[in-house]
Amino acid sequence: MTARRRRLLNVVFAVLIGGSLYDIVLDREHWPFSQYPMFAGGWHESTFTWLRVFGVTADAREFPLDANRYVAPFDQSRLPKALRRMLEDPQRSNRLDEALGSVLARYQELASEGVHHGPPLAALRLYELEWTIDAAATNVDNPDRRRLIAEIRAP
Repeated sequence: MTARRRRLLNVVFAVLIGGSLYDIVLDREHWPFSQYPMFAGGWHESTFTWLRVFGVTADAREFPLDANRYVAPFDQSRLPKALRRMLEDPQRSNRLDEALGSVLARYQELASEGVHHGPPLAALRLYELEWTIDAAATNVDNPDRRRLIAEIRAP
């Protein structure tokens, strides 16, 4: 290996190691140096809580808007987290109805474009769902607790 190539590789390794150390020490997220917090720890609680948006039909049937096709470009990993931040931050909590209104409008727009064939909605409800952790996930569709957080009616 030539001396020039060795120097180049040393610079590349120094940048990768230095960037990783920077993100670890300052607890930052800069790809590709991220510590990937989603994989950095284990779940030790006996319960799991998650926000989920439900559509409500004119005959009061509820169904979860748990497929991205219902609310794209929103998705099931980011939408609940954004709604949770609004609930936890007093300065954002007044925007929750506005955010849910946007989700409802997006659902209706995607239906009119034929992206999904969900039923027309009369309302949208945001629930906080809680499950007792089951190793076999047999209760994935049946949470132990449902708490209504917010509801908006379709115009």
